[in-house]
Amino acid sequence: MTSNNKLNILVIMSDQHNHKITGCYGDTAVRTPNIDGLAAGGMRFSNTYCPAPICVPSRMSFMSGRRPHENRVMDNFDILSSRIITWPEKLKGAGYHTALIGRMHFEGP
Repeated sequence: MTSNNKLNILVIMSDQHNHKITGCYGDTAVRTPNIDGLAAGGMRFSNTYCPAPICVPSRMSFMSGRRPHENRVMDNFDILSSRIITWPEKLKGAGYHTALIGRMHFEGP
């Protein structure tokens, strides 16, 4: 728990990675002790899908909860409009400290 009694939220998203290639999803050959430990103490998703066949539209859909065509992000060169509210923005408004680390393509107008 954080100092303001809010639960900590950590989302790890890997690019071009099959979830089955981790110990917490049953792979016995690959060793992923840190991810396995996080999964053991948190939440794993087993029924998910990717809304687009390429990464940027998929990431923007994940962040906004909207389909790629609704975001107007259809390829890896498009940028999510700053007018579209994301769930981290909602969390920040609810008093959470938020941070994005990695490629998110939020540097648009």
